[in-house]
Amino acid sequence: MAKKTLRFLFACVCGKITIKLLRLLKKNATNLPGSVVLTLCPDFLKYLELPEKIIAVTGTNGKTTVSNMLLDILTDNGYDCTNNNFGGNVDTGITTALLKDSTLSGKAKKKYCILEIDERSALRIYPYIHPDYLVCTNLTRDSYKRNAHVEYIFDILNKNIPDSSHLILDCDDLISCRLKKNNKRTYFGMECFDDEVLITDNIVNDVAACPECNSPVEYDFRRYHHIGRAHCTKCGLESPAPDFDIVSREFTDDGHAHITMNTPDGEEKYTVACENTINLYNACAAITLLRTFGLSYEQVKNSFMKTAVVKSRFTSETINGKKLVFNLAKGQNPVACSHACNLTRQSNETKTVIVILDDYYDAKTTSENIAWIYDTDFEFLNNDSINKIIIGGKRSVDYKLRMLIGGIPEEKIVCCDREEDTAELVDLSQTESVYVLFEMYNFRAKDVIEAKLKEMMENA
Repeated sequence: MAKKTLRFLFACVCGKITIKLLRLLKKNATNLPGSVVLTLCPDFLKYLELPEKIIAVTGTNGKTTVSNMLLDILTDNGYDCTNNNFGGNVDTGITTALLKDSTLSGKAKKKYCILEIDERSALRIYPYIHPDYLVCTNLTRDSYKRNAHVEYIFDILNKNIPDSSHLILDCDDLISCRLKKNNKRTYFGMECFDDEVLITDNIVNDVAACPECNSPVEYDFRRYHHIGRAHCTKCGLESPAPDFDIVSREFTDDGHAHITMNTPDGEEKYTVACENTINLYNACAAITLLRTFGLSYEQVKNSFMKTAVVKSRFTSETINGKKLVFNLAKGQNPVACSHACNLTRQSNETKTVIVILDDYYDAKTTSENIAWIYDTDFEFLNNDSINKIIIGGKRSVDYKLRMLIGGIPEEKIVCCDREEDTAELVDLSQTESVYVLFEMYNFRAKDVIEAKLKEMMENA
């Protein structure tokens, strides 16, 4: 750590004042204090005294869920952790989180720290913050205008992750598992289950050719997109063997899963809050980190029993015999959105689907790029169980065109300019369930739709 400068100390005081003012105004002090600090002292993190042990989580999908799991379980076991679970995962938000738990002179108040770090922020974070453990959940296609292509993000991480970080990597992802080959690493993964329905009809596969020699890749199994176990037919590159491997799982009706894992210490059984196989990777990543970090099997097992499904991302309830499901689809993220579409087609009851994917948060600063919808598997919604699709928002006609290209009959599709009005187009007499696929920055419209649908179902 460099010797503190007057500029750093001044920025530290200004940041603390900003946090106090925002709290007085009952605002979340997320990115603004960090913006103030980094404007006054761009290399602020260079001088800040950091916690002794730092755990970082990055990756395209699942990093928020994994970070929250880690925070909940470590807290349950007596670890007091600095964290940025309020949502600021770029340099300004991370600076705010660290500043909140530091003294006026910039000394860390807590010994442990859990940080969710956006992949693109690697350039601005890792020169100053060297995580002791770094979890990478996966690297898949994301927003084009921010993340371009997945190999572009891989290169950013590969060049900036510190050599000293112990990596926790998904062995079933042939992209992220190749990060920082000389770093200490521990792999997690899942076997292919006998009753599992693999998603092999998706559009995107970013590892059709070997990333080392460009020869064809053969998949032992492909769970979705490029996630699975594979090997190169020429150079011998293959998915690494997992250190922590889920070998069986059984889902319950309350959104949990009973899993059995092979670990370096033998077979271990857990009950985790998870509603589908895809999300089991998040739990697997969390367990791998916690056991590698030093928590005992009993500590992790007992703490996981207390965790619950994150209600802001997935909810399912039955009202007067009608099923109502809300599933976060993450607009501009084709892989995450495809997951939501796939989950929607899996149940057999008749369904009306509401789609609200316009990203108004992003549209405030940039023009929207809709190329991502042509990498999204809207074909999954071309299913006999879906009798009506209601699309809301200013881009509704664009989504309709994409769905028509995907083979969905036009008579099933209805467009609506205002997301909030989509609920009024639902005919409960013609459906057994309503699925709402919503964008993560559009909770306002989602809440209005939810209140209206619940009122309609209660009065039906």
